Amino acid sequence: MPDSSIHIDYFEALAKLTRSQKAELKDFSEAVEEVIHTAISTLKVASINLWLVDREKNQIKCVANSQEDKIKVSNSDLDNEKMPIYFQTMEEGELIASDNVYQDKRVEELVEVYFKPNLITSIIDMPIHIEGELKAVLCCNHIGEAREWQIREQQFVLAIGNIIALLLEIWEHKQTEKRLIHNDNLLRGINSCIFQLFTTLDFQEGLDTAVSTIGKATKTDRVFIFQNFLDDTKEECCKIIHEWTSQPEYKQIHKSEWKNVNYRVTGLEDWRNQLEAGKGIKNMKTSLAQVDKYFLWSNHAKSTLVVPIFVHEKEFWGFIGLEDCEGKHIWTLTEESFIFNLAITIGGILTTQHVEKLLKEKNEQLKKTNDELDQFVYSVSHDLRAPLTSVMGILQILKTDIANFDNVQMYLQLISKSVTRLDNYIREVLSISRNSRTIIANENIDFEELIEEIKQDLTYLEEFKQVEVKLDLKLEKKNLFFKSDRIRIKAIFDNLISNAIRYHNPYREDSFVEVLIEIDNKKAEITIQDNGLGISKVHIEHIFDMFYRANDQKMGSGLGLYIVKETVLKLKGTIEIDSTPNEGTTFSIMLPNRK
Repeated sequence: MPDSSIHIDYFEALAKLTRSQKAELKDFSEAVEEVIHTAISTLKVASINLWLVDREKNQIKCVANSQEDKIKVSNSDLDNEKMPIYFQTMEEGELIASDNVYQDKRVEELVEVYFKPNLITSIIDMPIHIEGELKAVLCCNHIGEAREWQIREQQFVLAIGNIIALLLEIWEHKQTEKRLIHNDNLLRGINSCIFQLFTTLDFQEGLDTAVSTIGKATKTDRVFIFQNFLDDTKEECCKIIHEWTSQPEYKQIHKSEWKNVNYRVTGLEDWRNQLEAGKGIKNMKTSLAQVDKYFLWSNHAKSTLVVPIFVHEKEFWGFIGLEDCEGKHIWTLTEESFIFNLAITIGGILTTQHVEKLLKEKNEQLKKTNDELDQFVYSVSHDLRAPLTSVMGILQILKTDIANFDNVQMYLQLISKSVTRLDNYIREVLSISRNSRTIIANENIDFEELIEEIKQDLTYLEEFKQVEVKLDLKLEKKNLFFKSDRIRIKAIFDNLISNAIRYHNPYREDSFVEVLIEIDNKKAEITIQDNGLGISKVHIEHIFDMFYRANDQKMGSGLGLYIVKETVLKLKGTIEIDSTPNEGTTFSIMLPNRK
C-alpha cells in the first residue's frame, strides 16, 4: 500500500475518533474500547492493551484489551518492582518502539512474564501522563515476524495515546466531581445523624433514624449496629439491635442467629480483636477468609465496612457496619473516616447517658438516704425514749411500793420487757449500719446450722412454742457449696422468721413457718411461707419502707422488713412478697452464689 494511502487511513481514523469524542464522554471503558478497536484495525496489530497505574499497590493493571486473532492477556497485573528499567522509561515519558522485543534491553524484564506467554515479537508502548504524573501505559502488540515500526506509525500511536489521555483526564474529573458530590451528601448525612442523635428524646429511636440516614447518604444496601454482651457462661458475644436496608430481602434483624453471636464459637475472635484495637474492617467478599464471611451478614452482601464503637474511651461496646449488595461499592478513606466519626459520636452519647443514669441513681439514692435519715432521727428519738421512760416510771413506782413483793416481781418483768425492746431496737439500728458500711464476706453457708441457730435465738419470744419452724433444703447435686455473707444471710432469715412467729394466727392450732431453699451453682432460691395473719394489699406497696408498720396490734420498730430488703439488694439479690389476710404470707428471695 502506498505511503499516501497509509497516511490517509491514519488521518481518517484520527478524524473519526475526534468527531466521536466531541459528544459528552460516555462510559470510560466503552470510549477506550472504541479508540483501541479503531487503532487495531488501522495499525494492523494483534492487540492493544491499556494498563492503568496503581500507585497504592505499585502495579499496573490491564483495564482494556482489544485483539484480533486469538491473543489473550496473561499476567493481567504486573509488579513495578520487578520491572524497574521499564517503569523508569515510562516515568520519564519515553515512547518505546521495539522492532524485536527479544533483543531490546529496555523491555527485557517483560520477556518471560509477558512477551513469551502471549507470543509477542514487536511493540510500541506509550506512557500516558496527566499533569506530569504517569497514569497509564498504551501497549500495541505485534505477533509473528519482527516488525519494523515506521515513524508515521509511532506518530499515530502518540496521537491515539493523547486521545486516551484526554478521555482519562475527563473521566478522572468526572469521578472527582462524583466523589465531591458523594462526600458532600455523606457529610450532610453524618451531620443530620449527629443532630438527630443529640436532639431525639428517645436515643434508640434516634439510632433507627441514623442508620436509615447514613444508608441513604452512602448509597449502600444495608446498615446495622451490633452491641456486645456476656452470655450466661461469661462468653463474649454480640447481638444486632438496629438495621436499615434498601430492599426488604436484605433484612436480617428478625433472624434468631443474629441475637446471640458468640465470637469464639464462630471463630471470630481475631476479627473482634481487630475492632477492639480500634481498627476498621473494610473488605470485598472475595478477599475475606471463609470464617470472616460469617460477618457478611446477608447472603446478598458483596463487601462490608465495619468500625468499632467505644464507650468510656476504651471500652469496646459494639460496632456499626455497612454492606454493599451490588458489588460496585469500593469503600473510600473518606467514607471510613465519616463512619468512624459517627461511631465516636454514638459512643460519646452512650457514655453520657451512662454517666447521667449513674448520677440520677446516685441522686435518687441520696434523696432516699436523706428522707430516711430525717425519719430515722425522729423515730430513734421516740423509740429509744419510750422504753427508757417506761423504766424510769416503774422505778419511781418501786420507790413507793417496795414492800409488796408480788408487785416488785411484776415491775421487774415490765422493766425486763422494756430493756429487751430497747436492746432489739438498738440491734436493728446496728444491723442497718453494718449492712450499709461493711464489706460483703464470702464464706460457706450451712443453712441447716443457720436455721437451728436462729430458732435458738428466738426462744425468748412468747409465741415461739405456738409456731412450728420447718426447713426443706434441696441441692442440685451433692457436695454443692453456697457462698455468701453469713451475717447478712442470718439477718434476712432472723427478721422474716421472727415476724412470721410474732404475727402468727392465734386461732390456728397448726401455725407454721416453712423455709424452702433450692441451691444450684449460680444461686439460691429461697421461699419463706407462713399461715399467719397475712398483710393487706393496702400495705404491700410500703411494706419494705423504713419504720413502716402494717399491724399496730404487735409491738415493733418497723425496721425488720426494711433491713431484709436492703440486705438482699446489697447481696445483689431480689425479693418478692405475696400475702393474703388471714391466710398467710410468702416471701420469695433469690440470692446469687458468690463462689
